[in-house]
Amino acid sequence: MLKFCRIAAAAIVFASAPVLAASVAEEAQALLNQGNAADALRKVETHLQANPQDAQARFVRGLALVRLNRTEQAIRVFADLTRDYPQLPEPYNNLAVLYAQQGDYERARDALEAALATHPSYATAHENLGDIYAALAGASYNRALMLDPGNGALRRKLSLVGQLDNAPSDPATTVAAPAPRAAAPVASAPALAPAPATIPPPAADIDAATTQAVTATLAAWSQAWSGKNLEAYFALYAPDFLPEGSLSRGAWEAQRRDRISRPKRISVKTVNPQIARTSDGLRVSFRQDYESDAFSDQVAKTLELKQVGGSWKISREYTR
Repeated sequence: MLKFCRIAAAAIVFASAPVLAASVAEEAQALLNQGNAADALRKVETHLQANPQDAQARFVRGLALVRLNRTEQAIRVFADLTRDYPQLPEPYNNLAVLYAQQGDYERARDALEAALATHPSYATAHENLGDIYAALAGASYNRALMLDPGNGALRRKLSLVGQLDNAPSDPATTVAAPAPRAAAPVASAPALAPAPATIPPPAADIDAATTQAVTATLAAWSQAWSGKNLEAYFALYAPDFLPEGSLSRGAWEAQRRDRISRPKRISVKTVNPQIARTSDGLRVSFRQDYESDAFSDQVAKTLELKQVGGSWKISREYTR
């Protein structure tokens, strides 16, 4: 679970009016803690009109933008802070969280490594960097399993990654009280990649290898959707996949591209998958937990799978 941080007042050397600057930032932070992000943003933006280089107020502005789901603006705030105050690790950390929410794990890793270059003892950045490496490992193992579904060693590695505590949470709804040192206290923020799907117990007529291969396909599907990786997402559908609702394949793909690309953040989890045989393949039924920056729901989802070129592909998809 990647963690946002709050900048401590002691970490900033203010160029002018330090008491007033700290007061404005602290008042805005209190509004954030009360869930009033819009008022917090107005307060710091009014202050920044006269004090544009107040680093602490700029930092709180970034947190307020995160709460308001204005992610691109928040990224610009934290990126500007890393350029103007490269000695501070906290802006790098929060920049990494936002990159990870967008599925850009390489840039998230680079930001965290920059934070640790300035403060090697910054525990939050070390923890977040571990989560980033776990997400990168899970994505790589899933891609490898798509190419080699019979590889037992890969399945064991994927299972180990899936046991890590990197489940998504709500974005920075609370901020902890100031710690006695400048390395900031933290609040929970979401990791972008969901953990791989739990492997269900095999049905009586389905062997363990098939169960694991289907589970790997399901995990790759949810991760491609969550990461808005359209190429990987569409590659999991069979060439003869027929969408529900009389849509053509082309119209369905155009619709999916729009719906997947539009949100700033997506999380898709597959819960309690159950696998059964059909006349020409397999059926996997599960609870789908979907969340984006603007919408969330839970539905009963079914995917029907068939083997294509040695891999399991989606031939039908429907909600019941």
